[in-house]
Amino acid sequence: MLTPEEIETYHRDGYVTPQDFRLGDSELNKLRDAVDRVLADNPETLPDRMINTHLDGGAPYGIRGQKAIHDIARDPRILDMAEAVMGPDLILLLSHLFCKPAASSRAVPWHQDGPFWPVSPLASCTVWIALDKVDERNGAMRMIPGSHRQDYKKHDFTDDVNSTLNHEISLDLIDESAAETIELEPGQVSLHDIGIIHGSAANSSARRRAGLALRYMPATSSMYRQQENSAANWTTMPMEMVRGVNQHPDNDFGPGEFGRPWA
Repeated sequence: MLTPEEIETYHRDGYVTPQDFRLGDSELNKLRDAVDRVLADNPETLPDRMINTHLDGGAPYGIRGQKAIHDIARDPRILDMAEAVMGPDLILLLSHLFCKPAASSRAVPWHQDGPFWPVSPLASCTVWIALDKVDERNGAMRMIPGSHRQDYKKHDFTDDVNSTLNHEISLDLIDESAAETIELEPGQVSLHDIGIIHGSAANSSARRRAGLALRYMPATSSMYRQQENSAANWTTMPMEMVRGVNQHPDNDFGPGEFGRPWA
């Protein structure tokens, strides 16, 4: 699914948008229906805080999920892309539904995933699937190319009610003029590294922006289950082998509840 040039771009810039991959209309409609059901079934949860929607009542937050999301997280085409940049042994850490309703005020501040995730050695790839058209007006992701190859930045606490995270990188540490906006058509995907500096503005448009973030870790790393400065409860995160075999003796697949089994 990735060309040699796209693999090189991913390692150089920290992200890539594959040009030859796009979900078909029927697949896309199935996922959109699944997302609509997740949003309707979990009215008490903010639409940008839907973690592990590939599970049905699973840990850490008991979100009522949908099987279509479970299926796409294990789709061989998606796993092929993750394997191309991380190797053949893959663990699904979590899934995350990001939905920014039209004319909403919540934004994702500049950050790196690494300081939030208890992964060692730090390695992970996020496959981000656009379910709606994603552009600058409705809050597309912005990336700082090459920032994954720099030292990790200091993240400061924020209590901004419109921030999806409780920590952010100060603007003094970022050259925003270097940022690139990742615009996607429905069904397209982007991949980004755990160390890339990224964020997204609020959705000021009259259109929804929904996307699925599938977080994969190479099985040569371990998840050591602590949650300091974390955006999720990692102590009960039900990580799962999705390709190959576990390569790290410290990985503990026992904690975590997978919820109700899919029919």
